[in-house]
Amino acid sequence: MRIAVVEDDRELNHLITKTLNQNGFEAHSFYDGESVLNEKFDLYLIDINIPKINGIELIDYVNAPVIIISANTKGEIIDLAYKKGVVDYIKKPFIKEELLNKLNRLFPKDIKIKDFVFKPKERLLINDKETILLTKDETKFLSLFIDKDFVTLDEIYSAIEKSDNALYVFLSRLKKKSGIEFENIKGYGYKLKN
Repeated sequence: MRIAVVEDDRELNHLITKTLNQNGFEAHSFYDGESVLNEKFDLYLIDINIPKINGIELIDYVNAPVIIISANTKGEIIDLAYKKGVVDYIKKPFIKEELLNKLNRLFPKDIKIKDFVFKPKERLLINDKETILLTKDETKFLSLFIDKDFVTLDEIYSAIEKSDNALYVFLSRLKKKSGIEFENIKGYGYKLKN
């Protein structure tokens, strides 16, 4: 995913761009609202108070999702940004994990689970032989395994509301549907079975 970081604070811009590039995104730095218009991106991270074309005006010029990153906490500005169609508004100061979590939630990455490619946004498991449509709970559950092989019971119960018995039945159905097996680490959670 190509991301434009439009922030006139050079140090903050560099930090955001570096963080995104280290986490699988392709981020490019811009320091004013005009220079970013020469290229197309999949997502724009835009500060409001930038030179040439301010962030609120810039929303009208881009044809991709926008996340505003700003110290401006005035209700009318935030409201205007959402009315113009931004997908999120992050208030400065923020920590990098907040930004990464929001990006991963809004634009989940395709991941490899066993011999499948898992596409969370489309709720699909795809391999050479088949395409499996997942339920919302199956998608939430499998999303817990993005970048890890083990998930705790607390993480599972936060994602899907199942009792212990219902979770066992749920996992049995998911195994029958996909062939993906999970090993129960009693009292702790589940891991992908090799």
